[in-house]
Amino acid sequence: MTRRVYFREIYFYIICLAAIIIFIVGLVMAYDGIINFVKPTTYMTKPSVASMYTQEQYKNLSSSEIDKLVTEEINANLQNEKDMAFKNFLRGVLLVVISIPLFVFHWRKAQQMWVLSLETKDTE
Repeated sequence: MTRRVYFREIYFYIICLAAIIIFIVGLVMAYDGIINFVKPTTYMTKPSVASMYTQEQYKNLSSSEIDKLVTEEINANLQNEKDMAFKNFLRGVLLVVISIPLFVFHWRKAQQMWVLSLETKDTE
């Protein structure tokens, strides 16, 4: 005789697969968040930002004050990138933390269904 497969058992295995996928996505997000936090990426350079602060437009500011504004803007952008990277890291860790109990619970239930179907097969 063949073993009887229940719909609930298939459901439990599908949820286990989804939990594994969530786990992998969480690991990738956490890794990416760490890398971006340690070495943030910014496309703002001094020449590109300095072109926005022209002497004609800001006549009352000296060159050193304009350089200070440019540096502050670049540092603010870097800090923003670090903040976003840290949030992505936390999201990744949260996905990993959620996926582990999700997988364990549904895997145990699927194994219980497997044993149950084996026991009903033996009694027949």
